[in-house]
Amino acid sequence: MSHVYYNELWLITRSDLEKLLELERGLQESAPLKKKAALNSALSVYRNIVKRLIMCYDQMIQTQKRELIKKMLDCAIGRMLEYKKKIVELDYTDYQWPDDILNQMKFTPDDIELFASVSGRERVEERRKFIQELMESVHKVPQTREHRLSQIQIESTPEMEDETLKTRAARRRMRITPPSKIELIQESPLEKAAREAKLAAEKTMRNAMLLVQSHERARKGRSYGADVKRIYDYNKKVRSGEIIPKKIDRIKYIRSAITIQRAWRRYASRKAMGKRIARLEEALDMTSWRCNKTIAKDDDNFQRRRALMPVFDARTEKAINDERTKLLKIRGPGLMEDITDEIHEWFVVWYNALGHYDVFPAADLGGSVLIVTGQTLTPQEYLMEKLEKEKKAKERRAERMGPVPKVEPIKDEVSDVKMPQTNTLSCLEETNIDFIRNWSFRDQKYLEREYLDLITEKLCYELQLEMREIVDELMRAELELLNKALLKDHARDKEKFVIPTIDTKRIYIIDKTETKRKKDILEDVAIEDLFNELLQAKIIRNYQTIFLRDWFGDLSYQNYEARRELRDYKHRLGEVKQLVLEYCVLPLISKETHQLAPLVRSVCIYGLSGAGKTSLANAICSEIGALLFDVSAPVLVNKYVGKAKQQRLIDIISKVARFYAPSIIFLDAGEKPWLKKIPPEERYLQPKRFTKYFVKLIKDIKPGDQILFLSLSEEPHKATAAFIKFYDKFIRVPTTDYNTLYMYYKNLLMKYHGVDRDIDVSCLAKLSIGVPLDFIRQAVEKVLSLRRRITLKSNPLNPMEIMDEILKYQHPTLEMIESLDKFEGSTPLGRKRANVS
Repeated sequence: MSHVYYNELWLITRSDLEKLLELERGLQESAPLKKKAALNSALSVYRNIVKRLIMCYDQMIQTQKRELIKKMLDCAIGRMLEYKKKIVELDYTDYQWPDDILNQMKFTPDDIELFASVSGRERVEERRKFIQELMESVHKVPQTREHRLSQIQIESTPEMEDETLKTRAARRRMRITPPSKIELIQESPLEKAAREAKLAAEKTMRNAMLLVQSHERARKGRSYGADVKRIYDYNKKVRSGEIIPKKIDRIKYIRSAITIQRAWRRYASRKAMGKRIARLEEALDMTSWRCNKTIAKDDDNFQRRRALMPVFDARTEKAINDERTKLLKIRGPGLMEDITDEIHEWFVVWYNALGHYDVFPAADLGGSVLIVTGQTLTPQEYLMEKLEKEKKAKERRAERMGPVPKVEPIKDEVSDVKMPQTNTLSCLEETNIDFIRNWSFRDQKYLEREYLDLITEKLCYELQLEMREIVDELMRAELELLNKALLKDHARDKEKFVIPTIDTKRIYIIDKTETKRKKDILEDVAIEDLFNELLQAKIIRNYQTIFLRDWFGDLSYQNYEARRELRDYKHRLGEVKQLVLEYCVLPLISKETHQLAPLVRSVCIYGLSGAGKTSLANAICSEIGALLFDVSAPVLVNKYVGKAKQQRLIDIISKVARFYAPSIIFLDAGEKPWLKKIPPEERYLQPKRFTKYFVKLIKDIKPGDQILFLSLSEEPHKATAAFIKFYDKFIRVPTTDYNTLYMYYKNLLMKYHGVDRDIDVSCLAKLSIGVPLDFIRQAVEKVLSLRRRITLKSNPLNPMEIMDEILKYQHPTLEMIESLDKFEGSTPLGRKRANVS
C-alpha cells in the first residue's frame, strides 16, 4: 500500500476520533445514563480506532507524524481500557461481545479485533534481538583457533616481501588447496569431522546435480532428434509421391480457424472469470487453498516501508542536531537575560509589597516555571493565607474548650452510569488539539520531508528549560545573599523579622525517602551482574516465539439473545484472545500506556490440560518482546535458601524487571504456593517458600513499571482464598466448540492437495467437541503420513481414519469440569454475578 493510503487512513481515523470526543464531552455535561448501550458502542468505536491507529503507526514513515500517532494511540488504548473496566463493573463479567452493537454500527468482527503488532513490528524485533544478545553475551567463549590463525598470518607477512614473483604465484595457487598442516593441527576433532562432513555433502550434491543435468540433456536431445527424423521422413515421402497431401477447401479452412478462435476465447474468458472469483473468495476468506503470492507481495511492501523508517529517523535526527546548535548560538544568551529579568521583576514585586522575598520554588517541582505560569502565591494571596492560618488557630483554641459535634457524611446513592473525566481523556483531547494546531493546515497527500517549524518550536521549549535551570541556580544564590542582607538590616528591630522558608515537613519527607533509597543493598551492584546471576540460575529464560494472530478460535454470536432471554451462555476460544490482549498485552506496550491504562498487576490463566495456556503465555511475551522471569517451584528448588537470600532474589527480580521493562514474571502451576495441602511427592519443591515475597512483589508494581505477574493453573480449586485475592484478573480457557473445530479442520485438511475438497468436515467437528486443537493436529499428522499422502489420489481420505485417532483422546472427568465451574463462581466477578441473579 502507498504512502497516500496510510495518510488518508490516519486522517479518517482522526476525524472519527474527534467525533467520538465530541460525544464524550456531551456525555460529561449531560445527566448520568440509564442504559449501558452507549458504553458498549463507545467501546466498539474505540477498538476500531485503535486498530486503525496501529496500522498507521506500523506503516507510517514520516518520523514526526509517527510520534503524534504514537501519543494518540497510547491515549486511545488507555481510554478504551477504562471503558472496558467500567463495563466489567456493570456486567460482572470480563467477556463482552456486543453483537447487537456490531449490527447497529455495521461493523464486522474483524473491524474491532486487533491482529497487528501493537508495539510496532520493528520495535518488537529489535527488543527480541537485544534480549538474545544479552543472553548470548553471558555464555560467549572466545574462539582461540581464529586468533591463532591470524597470528600465523601476521607472522608470515614479513617473509612474503622477499619472495619472487614465481613463489608469490605459487602461494596464490595454494589458497584454493585444502587446509595446511598448521591449520589442521589447530582444529579440534569435532571441527575436523564437521568440515569433512560438509565437504562430503557438497561433493555428493554436486555429483547429483551433474547426473540430473546430463540425463535431462540426453532426454531433450533424443526428443529433438525424434521430431527432426519424423519431419524428414514425411518430407521425403511427399517428394517421392508415397504421400499425397490433402488440399483443404478455403471455406473449411476459415471455419476451422473460427472454431479454434471461439474455443480459445471461451477458455480465456473462463480463466479470467475464475481469477476474479478467486480474488473475491480470497478477500472474503472463503478459499480452501490460498496462494501465497499476494501475501508475499504485501510482506515485501511492508518490509520495504520499514526499511525507509531508519532513513527518515536519521534525517530528522540530523535536522534536530543542526537546529539545536543554531538556536544555542543565536537565542541562548538572550534567553538567559530574559529569564533573569523575569525573576528580578518577581523579586521587586514582593519586596515593594511586603518588604521581603518569597521562597524560590524547588527544582524538582519546576523551579521558576511556576513563577512564570502564575502557580506561585502573589503577595496579596500570601497575606490572605496568613490571616486564614491565624483564624484557624483561634478556632482550634476555642474548640478545645468544648466538644465538637460529629457531622455524618451524606451518602451518594446515585447508581447511574457515567464515565468519569480522567487524565487519559484530557491527554487525548490535548493530542487532538495538537493535531489541529500543527497538522490540519498541511498538505498530507505526498511523502513529506521533516518540518523545521515543528522542530524549532520543540527545541525552543527544550532550550528554554535548559537555560532556566542554569538561571535558577544563579538566582537561588542571589536570593540567599539578598535574604542575608535583609536580616542584617532588620537585626536591631524590636519585633523579630521573619522570612518565608520551605515547609519543614516537605523537607523531612524528601529526606526520609532518600534515606530509604540509600538502604538499597543492590545499589552498588551493576545491573549486568544481576542479570547474569538470574540467567545462570535459569530464572531468566527464553520462550517460543508465537503471536496472538496464530491463536485459533471462533467467536460466539448469540450473547445478545442469551442476555435478553436470561439464558446462560459460555464464551469461546476466540474471545480469550481479546481478553489476553486487553489485560496482558495492551497495558505493557509502552510506559505511557501503562501509566494511563487501569493498573493490572497479576493475571491467572486457568483451564484444562492441553487447552493452550502455555501458547497464550508465549504469545503475551512475544507480542511485547518481554523479558521472562520464571519463578516456578521446579526452577527455584534448592536455590536461594534462607530468608535473606529469598528477599535478595525478589529484590533482584524487581530491579532487573524494571530496568529491562517490559517484563513478565511467570509462575507455572500458579496454585502451588497457595495449596491447601501439599502432596507428599511435591514437598521437596517447597512451593510455599516464596508466597509472602510474591505478595510484596505485586504491591511494589506501580503505573509505568511495565511489569506483569502471569501464572498458569490447571487445578485452581485446590488453592486457598488468598490465591483469589492475589490475582487481579482470572482468564479461563474454555474447551473447543463446533465453530472453532469446523474452521480448524477446514484449515488443517485443505493444506494437503490430495484431500477431497468436499470432505465431511462438519461430522468431524461435531464428534470432536471438547478435544484440544493440539491433539487434533497431532492426530491428523499421524494419519496423513508421507506414505498415506502418496496414495490419496487412488484411495481418498475417509473421515473415519481421523476419527479413529481422535477417539483415543481421554476426555476430562465431569468432576474436573465441575470443579473449574465452581472455582469460576468463587472469583470476585463470579460472586457478584451470583448475588445479582
